[in-house]
Amino acid sequence: MKRLLNVLLILGALSTVLFSCESHTNKTSKETYQSFTATPLQVKYAKTFSLDYKGDYKVLHLINPFNDKKTSYVLLQKGQSLPTGFTQNQVIRIPISNMITTTTSQTTMMEELGALDAIRGYVDSTYMYSQAIVDRMAEGKIITVGYDITDNAEKILMSNADLVMVVGNSSVTAQSFPVIRKAGIPILSNTDWQENDLLGRAEWVKLFGALLNKEKQADALFTSIELKYNDLVKLAKQSDSQPKVITGFPYKGMWSVPGGSSYLAKALEQTHVSYPWSNTDETGSIQLDLEAVFAKGKNADFWVNAGTTDNLQQILNKDSRYGQFDAFKNRMVFNHNKRTRGGMASDYWATGNLHPEIVLADLIKIFHPDLLPDHELYFYQKLQ
Repeated sequence: MKRLLNVLLILGALSTVLFSCESHTNKTSKETYQSFTATPLQVKYAKTFSLDYKGDYKVLHLINPFNDKKTSYVLLQKGQSLPTGFTQNQVIRIPISNMITTTTSQTTMMEELGALDAIRGYVDSTYMYSQAIVDRMAEGKIITVGYDITDNAEKILMSNADLVMVVGNSSVTAQSFPVIRKAGIPILSNTDWQENDLLGRAEWVKLFGALLNKEKQADALFTSIELKYNDLVKLAKQSDSQPKVITGFPYKGMWSVPGGSSYLAKALEQTHVSYPWSNTDETGSIQLDLEAVFAKGKNADFWVNAGTTDNLQQILNKDSRYGQFDAFKNRMVFNHNKRTRGGMASDYWATGNLHPEIVLADLIKIFHPDLLPDHELYFYQKLQ
């Protein structure tokens, strides 16, 4: 009898989920189509997505940086008929109103476009810097879906979500998250973290603009960021000095230094400094031991992005040999953990992704303080 009761309960739960999905689909199909005309957004820096505007609909192309394959989605106004050349599983109904996000960068872009109400779920509040998001999660306005989207598929289905944005990686394919896909909820892989240019990362705000029908706001926001960023690049070139800089911190015995073609190496180049691994070709990190980093970076003038350390003593506690770097001896170690919440959530990975002009201003202030005498460090702090 108990086993029968359990079976009935499971069937009831599945029926509720399926009814919810059917209602979601019917609701979309019955909505009256209202035409929307937007000024087309031009993608200039980002390499892993592009946008086409086709009269009364938009086409989003996602370029997988791991295999160069392109996946296209048609962005249709709610109630609009599907144009020829697309299948139903390529459709994203816009404007998005119930989105599941999975990174602080995604939520920051939604928040700055005035679309907090369109965020329906997020993974967990522990690493969320935005107090507005944390408060909404506490109030139940934004549900907690956890880090394993597959295991929490039922919760997502019950949330009436109209889009799930996941972190794109080499293992995410068109066959990933089968339960969510079968329910007709589109899934987008966000690969902003694979852009090798700070402006390319920030330009993902245009994708959110297209999803929310907020092209004008997204374009104005990014244009402002771009202008300030490029002005700072020009300013840095005026410096007579070119200090030597190392970055990163060892983890489990290996020190990850940015490859010469990575976004951080490019940013360092734009701040007019000498970076020991600038001539390497890697777009990601290079794994080195302490001896290899010491050989090239012992005499560096500055050390930035020193892991999660809050002071110099914490660095020595890890390994006394770190104290032999000139940057450490001269107390020129800086970390991007000035703005944190609860010691876990960092605004550097949230606001910093969307506003690289502030990141660049901080770096210029550190390396060439005379060029920005009135700038106060925003994300970075000098370790004492």
